[in-house]
Amino acid sequence: MLRSYRLLDHPTGPRSYRDVVDVQVVALGAWCDNVTDDGRWFRVQEFASLSDGRRLTLSDDRGWGSTSSQGPSYDAWTDLTVENVERDVRNVVLPDDAEETGDEHPWDLLAERLNVLGVEATPEQLRRIPYEVILSRRLQERLSPAGEAPAR
Repeated sequence: MLRSYRLLDHPTGPRSYRDVVDVQVVALGAWCDNVTDDGRWFRVQEFASLSDGRRLTLSDDRGWGSTSSQGPSYDAWTDLTVENVERDVRNVVLPDDAEETGDEHPWDLLAERLNVLGVEATPEQLRRIPYEVILSRRLQERLSPAGEAPAR
């Protein structure tokens, strides 16, 4: 069981952490949105969904951009599909040492960030939790499923 803690003022002394509620991480994932309308810049935020309904942001410093050799007038959305973007999101969140460790996520770092946010978690616990990629509604509306013509 994962525990959540909240910083409380103690009436007789300095602030301290007190056990408030048992909470579990029920899902981990990454949320993606396009930053520019031309479809060339994307941002990614990793999150943890908790059993009490909260969603905690674990990182918001990821993303990627692309350029086209076909010139600035080329519509980058032409070649983008949901599957392409989901694959790119999973690549962006790979740990730096993924080739050596074989890990798809930086489990130690995610556990550390959860602990800082007051949720006890170990890398071993997090490995067993489903990881999902969620695309913003705006991004979903712009993308075409694989094999289909994109929306114009």
